Amino acid sequence: MTGKTVYFGERAAAVKCVAFDKDGTLFGASGFWRHIDHLRKEEFVARVGREHQASWSRLMGLGEETIDHQGVLAVASTQEEITLVAGLIYQLKGWPWVQCKQLSADIFRQADAKLQIDQAFRPVDGAADVFRTLTEAGLVTGILTSDASARTEACMRHLGVSDLLQFVITPEKVRNGKPAPDMVHKACEQLGIEPSEMAVVGDSLVDLSMAKAAGSLAVGIVTYEGSAEELAPEADVLIRSLRDIRVG
Repeated sequence: MTGKTVYFGERAAAVKCVAFDKDGTLFGASGFWRHIDHLRKEEFVARVGREHQASWSRLMGLGEETIDHQGVLAVASTQEEITLVAGLIYQLKGWPWVQCKQLSADIFRQADAKLQIDQAFRPVDGAADVFRTLTEAGLVTGILTSDASARTEACMRHLGVSDLLQFVITPEKVRNGKPAPDMVHKACEQLGIEPSEMAVVGDSLVDLSMAKAAGSLAVGIVTYEGSAEELAPEADVLIRSLRDIRVG
């Protein structure tokens, strides 16, 4: 595996691999967040009571007009969300903790069963093309995501790039999820490369913090108003589109 010069905007970097976050980076985040949140909240209020839907929304960081891009829904792994919802149920109802955990897991399981990939996940401009461009140039590509493995694999099939990926690392495959560097280390171990030979492209602070902790190039993609300012402290470079990634 040989390194190539890849341009991220005007920043040139000699890397062997480019890893991508999924939600918000390859797929529009807001539409997915609102879609899955609606499914989960409906399952939640059916079991806990519709009078508690505001408590759900506060926990998730999702309002009628606002989304906390650094909040639970946007950043937490599915398992973290399940644990937090179990805690919310316990707080609201005082039911036995084991029952709260089982109920929370069921809420997420039932919601996921109703999710339709082609409706929930809309690729951003250039999402499929960037994998083809990098692969044709001899670079390795893969996914580092906080989403569950089965849904991630389905999303990659939907995007049409499954056959181009050398790795898909999800929370189930590591001890610690983002922002810990475990996902980067796992991918590099599989590939036989150093973290410094990888660039990580993501839209959130946890993506960039993970990259920096591992020693990889942290490439932040600006996706909403104010995100450039939020990402700047952890980003080695900021880009505005996946089409800003090109091989020299």
